[in-house]
Amino acid sequence: MKNKFLRIISLCLCAMLATAAFAACQSQSSDTAAPAQPAAPAADAPAADVPQSAGDAMTLNVMTLWARDNSENIPTALRARIAQFQEENPHVTVVEEGIGDQTAYYTRLTTLAAGNDLPDVFVSRGSELSMFAQAGVVAPLDDILNSRPAWRDGFVDGAFGDLTSNGSIYAIPYSMLSTHVIYYNSSLLSEAGFDSFPQTWPEFMDMIAKLNANGVTPIALGNREQWVANSCVLSTLGDRFTGSDWFRSIISGDGAQWTDPEFVSALAALQEMSNAGAFNSDMNSIDNDQQKTLFYNGSAAMFMEGSWAIGAVVDDAPADILAATKVAVLPAVNGGKGNPRSMSGGSGSGLAVGIGALQDDAKMAVIAEFLEFVLGEGYSMEIAAKGEPTAFSVTGYDKSNVSELAALYAEMASSLAFSPIYDSFLNPAVNGVINEGLQELLINVITPQDLAERIQAESNRN
Repeated sequence: MKNKFLRIISLCLCAMLATAAFAACQSQSSDTAAPAQPAAPAADAPAADVPQSAGDAMTLNVMTLWARDNSENIPTALRARIAQFQEENPHVTVVEEGIGDQTAYYTRLTTLAAGNDLPDVFVSRGSELSMFAQAGVVAPLDDILNSRPAWRDGFVDGAFGDLTSNGSIYAIPYSMLSTHVIYYNSSLLSEAGFDSFPQTWPEFMDMIAKLNANGVTPIALGNREQWVANSCVLSTLGDRFTGSDWFRSIISGDGAQWTDPEFVSALAALQEMSNAGAFNSDMNSIDNDQQKTLFYNGSAAMFMEGSWAIGAVVDDAPADILAATKVAVLPAVNGGKGNPRSMSGGSGSGLAVGIGALQDDAKMAVIAEFLEFVLGEGYSMEIAAKGEPTAFSVTGYDKSNVSELAALYAEMASSLAFSPIYDSFLNPAVNGVINEGLQELLINVITPQDLAERIQAESNRN
């Protein structure tokens, strides 16, 4: 069992390290671990939601993938709840390590897992959780949820789907998000002759050509950390061509192959976009924050990111850019087998618990309180009031401060289905090959067929 554990972790660690080396972003922001600072209780947090436990002094080590200056709605709301938990539980010291680079985060997480030294609480995607569960280094959370039925039953249908492995739940979701939203400047599209977002692939490609003719970068892409092209673009573009049943067959090993023509066509369409000048030339050298900067300064007409970017756009975009910002998803493709009214989404990630905490009953009791408090009704009310889709069902929250952009997203999302998020389900080693390969595909270093064969070869090994 030990050899199997080491083999599982070491294979994935090698893939993650190779990905990080290729992206050359390991030295990006990693915040020094520090105790969470107390914050005033959120106005919409019910008083009953505040734990009142007392006990021996205890430290909870928490690791997240957000830099401490991240202004997006989810990390700011989570940190406010963590600070409030500590304020109400002075015997507990919460030490958070925030890492602002996703590639560096998951490389570090896999390294810690290889040493069976995962933090008490940490953010994880479903793909890593499945690996950690197989290796026995992450704690199942079914008992915690079952001991708190009102909390457990408050989550929306499907909330735990991305975070379940072999019938057990290994993380608590912090939102139901889409990883694919096209944020577009309607004024720049109008100047290019488009008063509404294109609904077909030929119209979409025509828009790219006309934006280029106007001297505007059509789509700002910041793929230095490699995940954006995979999670925010290919997960939805691939589904347009293949349909979701194909991806489910990939996951189950039930016949579908990465070399199937429909997936190769999706890769070819992405390369076609790049060859047509859809993206900035430095797409593999900038990150997702910098892609938004290109959008904010008006040099790019669009960027593709998840629903989590709504808060950043509302807070950081100049007033004229914000007023012109609308949302869309990729249009239908010719001959596609997928639902053209879908976007990649789900819970995707959540807060998980390292297996070491299971050895300490007192710590597990505090972790149970911590998870329910941080990801319960109060937190969900707060992010719902900012227009974020919640994993925990809430009603009666204050909608007066929901931004126009969040309302536009909610209206669009209500008419769309979710398709699978690739990197929430795939083995990290396979994800690493996809991430690195997409960087090469976008600059014509590799052909779609060759990349598909490379992915299939890695899938066969795993």
